[in-house]
Amino acid sequence: MTVQEKRITYYLVRHGTTKWNVEGRMQGHTDVPLSPAGIEQAERVANRICSLPIPPQIVWSSDLERAEHTARLTASKLDAELYTTPLLREVMLGEWEGLTQDEIIQRGDGTLLELYRNNPYYHRPPGGESLDAVWARMMDVQRQIRSNMISGSVVIVGHGGCLRAIICAALQSPVASMHRIWLDNASLTTIEEVDRNGLLSTRLTLMNDVSHLV
Repeated sequence: MTVQEKRITYYLVRHGTTKWNVEGRMQGHTDVPLSPAGIEQAERVANRICSLPIPPQIVWSSDLERAEHTARLTASKLDAELYTTPLLREVMLGEWEGLTQDEIIQRGDGTLLELYRNNPYYHRPPGGESLDAVWARMMDVQRQIRSNMISGSVVIVGHGGCLRAIICAALQSPVASMHRIWLDNASLTTIEEVDRNGLLSTRLTLMNDVSHLV
């Protein structure tokens, strides 16, 4: 049987910093713009990606402004196609969006917050999205990307929560382990995926790299 091989490299980029990041506010689906510092971070990660030996020609992004702005800077420098989708949005955090830790405790959710931080798979904010739903969104995005690419590389600009689901999938780790991974703003993570006759194998080759921000 002839072996048909398809290789895709995913460059995962978390969006630049926002004012809410600095203030420690839960963002979720709330559309918060980049701060001036976040715009500078986005410029730097865009330059980093453009300096790759073979720069990507496709950029996918969450449709939330903090991610889309980061993605637009990269796509513009690469002269690449940009696709935005709500599937790549952050985990929706329900009634906690816009609140700080102290404000969550003041409203009487201190115990739930502690449970959520220790095990977000079984505990979530009131009205918040389940991690299974986040996982389903991320797997759907990757299927769409694969269906539109023969081989090559793609930038995915998203959020700390959603990108961690993609990393878990690459490591064959359950979605419940997402909270054990940390991604900095404007960080770069690289995953290499090989499809041989429908059998996928993946490698995490770079994790949470922020050397371009120093």
